Amino acid sequence: MRTLLAGILGGAWAGAVVGLAEAGLLTATAGPAEEYWLFPYAVVSYGALGMLLAIGCTSIAAVVALERTRHNAFGLCGAVALFALGGAVARYQVIQRVFHEDLVTFSFAGLAVHLALFVSVGGLALAVMRAGRRVQRDRGGLLIAAIGLIFCLGGSVAVAALASPHAPETATGWAGRGVTSSAPNIILIIADTLRADAVGSYGAGPGATPALDRFASEAVRFENTYAQSTWTRPSIATILTSLHPSVHGLMHKMDALPDRVTTVAEALRAQGYWTAGFVSNINVAPIFNFQQGFDEYTYLTPAFYFWATDSATRLAIYKGLRVVRERLFGDRIYFYNYYQDAAVVTDAVSNWLRRRPPSPFFLLVHYMDPHDPYFEIPYDGRGVARVVNPDPPASRKNELRALYSEDVGYLDQHLGTLFALLKSRDLYDNSIIALTADHGEEFQDHGGWWHGTTLYAEQLRVPLIVKRAHEERAGQVESRAARTLDIAPTLLAAAGLASPPDFTGRGLFGPMAVTPEPLFAEEDLEGNVLTALQLGPWKIITANPENPRGLRPVELYNVAEDPQEHHDLTGTEPARTQEMLQSLAQERARISGRRSLSGLSSLHDAADHRS
Repeated sequence: MRTLLAGILGGAWAGAVVGLAEAGLLTATAGPAEEYWLFPYAVVSYGALGMLLAIGCTSIAAVVALERTRHNAFGLCGAVALFALGGAVARYQVIQRVFHEDLVTFSFAGLAVHLALFVSVGGLALAVMRAGRRVQRDRGGLLIAAIGLIFCLGGSVAVAALASPHAPETATGWAGRGVTSSAPNIILIIADTLRADAVGSYGAGPGATPALDRFASEAVRFENTYAQSTWTRPSIATILTSLHPSVHGLMHKMDALPDRVTTVAEALRAQGYWTAGFVSNINVAPIFNFQQGFDEYTYLTPAFYFWATDSATRLAIYKGLRVVRERLFGDRIYFYNYYQDAAVVTDAVSNWLRRRPPSPFFLLVHYMDPHDPYFEIPYDGRGVARVVNPDPPASRKNELRALYSEDVGYLDQHLGTLFALLKSRDLYDNSIIALTADHGEEFQDHGGWWHGTTLYAEQLRVPLIVKRAHEERAGQVESRAARTLDIAPTLLAAAGLASPPDFTGRGLFGPMAVTPEPLFAEEDLEGNVLTALQLGPWKIITANPENPRGLRPVELYNVAEDPQEHHDLTGTEPARTQEMLQSLAQERARISGRRSLSGLSSLHDAADHRS
């Protein structure tokens, strides 16, 4: 029994150390968090897994009658737990942070990395095993180790409790910033994963999104709007900063919004606007610094599995346990384990509006409903999630598209509720309201699913509907190309305000908007490194060799004749292909010139940078 207890204690200690190390790394490389409960969560979860490994280790040792285990169960089990857990976490972090998921295991680089991890983690494990012999041999060593583990857990709880910020100040504490209350309010609505052709006025038909269609009839609808990336974090960062992803720096899953960029919230706050946001996607949660420039920023947290908090979901152990849980028990799924739905978001915004926030205000509202999982409406536990079904058979295309359309319709109902509330409070007519999406979604359009791994139109083309205060061009449709990069400058211009010098987009209602801008997009996700450029009717797409999605290195399309981008013309248009590749290289070089943000002027000196 003493051998078993010693082994369990050694495994728990090793797991706790691994957990604390990962929690420390995550905290040191991220923006200020809303809470720091990942520390005790890491100690408990990794410690428990280390204990399970220790039980297995001592059981095997007993079966094979390994006498050496009895004298150093603490060290042996600690070494096994450290090697297994530490190796897994180190591998995960290295692949995510250094190789951005683009490391092929059975390659020279892959084998070299794994060998280095094996040697380094194995060396630490051997050191733990030697140190463990001393702990178990010394009188009272195991008792001291047990007490130390208790203090480790208690200390991590204390750190989490003390380091977690207090509740943010509310609008009632605002004393005004000298701006006239007659200035128009600005409301930016982002519908996650809403491809343009899922909206009625963009081709889905009058019954698909009646509320959005009514809004479009009272606003200006931009028929051809394109995102600059096809997954949430870089795309919404572009909407808020008017910078390309490679400039603002959010390209990979570990990236956070840097303080040095200027957000539209900061620009408006410097001009006297009260700024508030309601979001429901962890990719734009405070842990990634998206609260930058907001007086109030509410992340509507889902009910995470395994009692995890927002910060704890970044731990490798949570991601692994979540995948296991959903693969084994994913027959019934519910939205609140993934995000808060349109009803919850609209209700939160409605309560905020009823509190009569300071005026003028800038309000960001983010909805998640079109994003997977696609749920049956009304909710009955039936849904299809990417994490459970990463590659459904092509035969399910109509089924999944129908579920997606149901979720878009559900979102539309609650957008109608929000618009009605704005009208009832006399906030609709004199407010600037823009609705867009961060990216679209694929339903076998190019042989795949979901988003973030291609730069085709179904993932890049998004709706953009803008209603200025007392809109004089209600119902007008603009066919010229627009970019989500242009949204922030358009909102500022509509309020009569200049854009910060950092912003690279342009107002869509000004005289310069008539001149077409290059449509550049870029992606670096899950091993797929992609760029795209559209000039007039021609579009070029490049992909890294041997990319996981299986995309060709170069593709050329005439989108005027082939809007679905199904007929690659690189073989029949070699001269045009080379010309577009040169234009793409020039555009990339022009954008790369803005990546050194340290010299950019901004409104940070004028704005209160609390966040």
